[in-house]
Amino acid sequence: MGHSTLITDYFGYGAAAARPATPNIPSGCLGFYYATDIGQVYAWDGAWQAWAPSAQSFAGGLAAAGTTQGSAAALVANVNLFTTVAAGGGAVLTAGAVGTWRKVLNRGAAALLVYPPAGGGIDAMAADAPVTILAGGVATFWQNSSTQWYSE
Repeated sequence: MGHSTLITDYFGYGAAAARPATPNIPSGCLGFYYATDIGQVYAWDGAWQAWAPSAQSFAGGLAAAGTTQGSAAALVANVNLFTTVAAGGGAVLTAGAVGTWRKVLNRGAAALLVYPPAGGGIDAMAADAPVTILAGGVATFWQNSSTQWYSE
């Protein structure tokens, strides 16, 4: 494979022992190698480093709680599956680092109200105002700052 001006320039695979000691990768480029015998991905940026995507958490069989931001069920997993949702029931996003995301699936019988953390906002809504996920619906929320979340 020839080299280019792309950021990622080397992709290889094979046994871990067959990984090149020092691949011919231009400065500023990344290389990736998949060790098929041990299932490990390595990234090269001047030295080989074991690499793995960050883990994602899942919480299933959740029940909506409360009817206000202060009494709503806390969303702490990356993927949250609600199966019990009564009218007016809710969930509240928990603040984390910028870039934190929460996917919320509503498989309950009623609409689910999703609140931002106290003092926060979702999209262009007022502070502390919830968004609604209809029964059977899904939404993903991304934390953009300490007080702002966006949904899709």
